[in-house]
Amino acid sequence: MVKTVGETSVARDELHIYEAGRAGLPRIGPYVRDLVARWPFAAEFSRSSIRSAHTDTVFGRLWLIINPTLLAAVYFVLIIILTDQEFSKGGPTLVRICCGLFLYTLLQSAVGAGAGSVTGGGALISRMAFPRLLMPLAAVRTSFFRFLPTIPVFFLLKILLARNSPEGAWGWEMLSAMYFLVLMVVFSAGLAALMGAVQVYFRDASSFLPYFLRIWMYLSPVLWSGAKYSPGGSGEHLFGLMLANPMFSICGGWGQALLEAQVPLWQLWLAGLAWSVVVFVAGSLVFMSRERDFAVRV
Repeated sequence: MVKTVGETSVARDELHIYEAGRAGLPRIGPYVRDLVARWPFAAEFSRSSIRSAHTDTVFGRLWLIINPTLLAAVYFVLIIILTDQEFSKGGPTLVRICCGLFLYTLLQSAVGAGAGSVTGGGALISRMAFPRLLMPLAAVRTSFFRFLPTIPVFFLLKILLARNSPEGAWGWEMLSAMYFLVLMVVFSAGLAALMGAVQVYFRDASSFLPYFLRIWMYLSPVLWSGAKYSPGGSGEHLFGLMLANPMFSICGGWGQALLEAQVPLWQLWLAGLAWSVVVFVAGSLVFMSRERDFAVRV
């Protein structure tokens, strides 16, 4: 800043002071327009993350397929031992595990990356003005594109290992799985935004998050089938309670479509939509209401 006193010019350094802003929501309309206008930046940031992943490993991007497949194999062996099944007849079981686990890995990856998106971008946050919500959304985009290579792996396993079994069914009904994939992406985005804000204030949250997500997986139809608790099953009296778990409707509908080639129950469609919208809106609003405070905390 330059101030003129008579005929003498005195140069003074410009001072930037960062302090915690008042919590509160910005104007939604302008914020969303700015978010959409700057989305190409987030997309390029996501693409660079994908390109740089595993560049120093032998298998490179093949780890996107190898890692979840090996994890599914570990759970497969564990379930075979616990249920005393014949290993040679466990093909459909492995296909079922891969179906649910591949989708759930999308959630785990998106939420984990979203939680660290703000705390890991300190310099970017303090030096640039942009909607901070782009950061967890970019993390979700990255996780989604890392998930896509697992889909052909699942179909290959379904062809090879699930013949003459309910898990080996094929039909146009399988297309309904795309609806539940969209719900998972929307749900993951909301949870990633929420955890991104929480992580700024509670740095230990990232340490507890993997355990929480692992327990949640065990409580969801990822490693087991939800048919038992659906109408007509032996545990149908618990169906209403199961719908209180967002993953029961999303993962359950995904599995019912892809494994059994059936149009999922309408309750799963509605419950999954409700959970996804509520979590996305709530997570986004919490994040937006606190982002003025991020620059002085990261």
